[in-house]
Amino acid sequence: MSELINNREYRRKLLKEVIKELHRGKSVAEVKEKFKDVINGITSTELPAIEQELINEGLDVKEVQRLCDIHAEVFRDSLEQLKKPETIPGHPVHTFKEENRAIEKHINENIKPTLEKLKNSGSFEDAQKLLEHINLLMDIDKHYSRKENLLFSYLEKYGITGPPSVM
Repeated sequence: MSELINNREYRRKLLKEVIKELHRGKSVAEVKEKFKDVINGITSTELPAIEQELINEGLDVKEVQRLCDIHAEVFRDSLEQLKKPETIPGHPVHTFKEENRAIEKHINENIKPTLEKLKNSGSFEDAQKLLEHINLLMDIDKHYSRKENLLFSYLEKYGITGPPSVM
């Protein structure tokens, strides 16, 4: 049993080293090649947990934000093998993504065309219609409040402050 714990700790240490090397300027290709065995099989909870550990050890949150996409690129192949929460109907991440799509659709199908029409016509009716469409977007505040209150507070409850502050 102790070898399992030691292996887990050793793996975490190596995964942290992957991120540290990226922050020192190594390329994604270099890091992937050097750590291919340890990167393979990373779970969706390991990456944010490791980022959190590095933040706890003094790595600046802004630095994590700056290289977040690069971290994801290194671990992408392994992470893509996992069942993603956004694919599970009823999962909060799925719901948040569906809401994002509905917001994008409203902007593309209603706000943008009405704005273009208003630019051409300058009519009071078109301005009023645009205002109605924009007012519907006020519900976005509810969307982001739920994200912050549900998801972020859950993460912070378990001492995971890095990802919420990065987002």
